[in-house]
Amino acid sequence: MLEQIAVSSAGPSARLAARILCGRLRRPPAGNVAAVARLMTGARDERVAAMAEEALALAWGSDQKVTNRVWDTLTATPGPAWRFLLAPAPDCPHKPRVRLVTAPPDGRRVLAAALKSADPELRGATADLLRATDHPILLADFESALGSTPKPLREPMDGKLEARAVLDLALTNTHLCQPAPLGGYRAGLAIVAILKRRFDLLDSYDPASLVDELVCLDDRAFPAPAAEGYRRWLRALGPGPGRERLCELVTDGYPGALAAIADSGQEPDSPDLLPAFLFCIEQWERYDALDPDGALLENYIIKEGDDAGMYLWTVAERNGRQLPAPRGFADPGF
Repeated sequence: MLEQIAVSSAGPSARLAARILCGRLRRPPAGNVAAVARLMTGARDERVAAMAEEALALAWGSDQKVTNRVWDTLTATPGPAWRFLLAPAPDCPHKPRVRLVTAPPDGRRVLAAALKSADPELRGATADLLRATDHPILLADFESALGSTPKPLREPMDGKLEARAVLDLALTNTHLCQPAPLGGYRAGLAIVAILKRRFDLLDSYDPASLVDELVCLDDRAFPAPAAEGYRRWLRALGPGPGRERLCELVTDGYPGALAAIADSGQEPDSPDLLPAFLFCIEQWERYDALDPDGALLENYIIKEGDDAGMYLWTVAERNGRQLPAPRGFADPGF
């Protein structure tokens, strides 16, 4: 009722209704965020719209849920919304210095708008902003969408098309082609460095985390130079945690890891891992010489417990081999 009066009326009654609605934004949890946002974009009385805009400006960034609600409501009416969201914010510590970047909505809302909004003005404005921004939340949106286990954007979309569309946009943002922009353990942006032929930047990532990322990228719709780049990097690993992780992934049956090992002949330094590794790559002569009674492989399975790669059982069944069955462990029946 209050919103209807504030939107459709003019004069004191409309302003009183608007004042009540706007006042609720100052009380946690903030209520009627969407209603106040609709006042700003659709009120008949310009003074009501101005009152709503002032209230939203004060509420913006005060709470992530409030920011998300404001965004979700305003992007339904992009004309007035962009006047608010792209208002200059000279004190903003991130680029571009506009209100939206002072406290961006999370959940990849901005990225989804840039790729999938039905409104061309909204798509263009968000894409331009994402090309220029250095805000960690917005950079993290790219990382989570490009990573090997991406979550869908906010609306259904073909996964391969989505990955390629995100990558095309990411390649235009210079802040993404930097040493580990979000820290060494978040390696989803490594694909940007690879496509820009900045292989030196891969050294800034945690080696094991980077291997985890790259071995899973073959099913993504990335351009051929990307696959050539990360496959070459995986095959050229030297001794260290990256190569050890690659060999561990062999025991889990990751096709990317198996292919890299088959092409490069790499093997682990860890004597504990070596028997399981040789078993999984089916080097039977070496395995039988190293572990003739299966004791080493049994110790590996006991030590790893639930983390022992299930691929061991797949290989055993395929080759008619019997795995040792430590006490407390059962053949999973694969």
